[in-house]
Amino acid sequence: MTHEQREAADWAARMRGDPSDADRRSFDAWRAAPGHAEAYARAVDDWAYSAGTSRQRIEAKARSERNAPGSLRWAVATIAAIGLAIGFAFYLQSRGDTPQIAAGPMLPGQLKLADGSAVTLMDGAWVNPQLSDSERRVILNGGRARFDVAHDPARPFVVVAGGSETVALGTVFEVDLRQAAPRITLIKGAVEVRSRAGGDRLRLAPGQAADVIASGPQLVTAMQSPVPATLLDADELPLGAVLAAANKAGAAPIRLADPALAGLKVTGRFDVTDSRSLARTLAVALDLAASEQGGEIVLTKK
Repeated sequence: MTHEQREAADWAARMRGDPSDADRRSFDAWRAAPGHAEAYARAVDDWAYSAGTSRQRIEAKARSERNAPGSLRWAVATIAAIGLAIGFAFYLQSRGDTPQIAAGPMLPGQLKLADGSAVTLMDGAWVNPQLSDSERRVILNGGRARFDVAHDPARPFVVVAGGSETVALGTVFEVDLRQAAPRITLIKGAVEVRSRAGGDRLRLAPGQAADVIASGPQLVTAMQSPVPATLLDADELPLGAVLAAANKAGAAPIRLADPALAGLKVTGRFDVTDSRSLARTLAVALDLAASEQGGEIVLTKK
């Protein structure tokens, strides 16, 4: 990606949010330069396409297919979501010389950057890595992502997400774009969070989180914990144990048609309160079929 394309992408992200009057004046001056209007139009086109393949649009497509009879309805919805996510990934990779990596709502993606940093993409997130000799910049679009940053003091690691920028040297943190304001949660190390519109910068300590609004980042209070207790982290956990936790918290119980399936190993982070979403995710991951029967969700072998 050229410097001009990078600036255009940055302006597309900024103008898509809540730009200030100063932002608009600066943008008008930048856009008047030769070639900038064309670069910005292409960046806006990328944003428009991504909106059409966002997590919400994919899930809406899946919901529209749930009228299919019997257990086929979940399979049809899953195929629709996966097809859109994979198609979007191929589209993104064709748009420029910098790799752009996507993950669908049921397809968490693991990305290893050239500098050794690792990115976990979740909830339909996609990223555009831009690594140079002086800076490591990653633009996050939609969903949420966890960044495990390789230590390199000479090249700051910057994540641009909506109207926020997070700067780190070597640390682990998450950026969540599923709400109106980007939320940054620090897991290990230290990061500096700031609004792209200006204002004060905020340095987070491990365990802290901040929502970034136009005037600047604001610490999230304990009552607004960014990692709900209903999230289950599973590392080679038996499927039976995952379902036991889900059946205590979820609205619709999930049952296994064959008790032998309880020994299947599961890895990932799951919201155990959303029974239907959890059942669909597990079905895709373990090559099972999910269907609703008499008020419960049943997982069966295909």
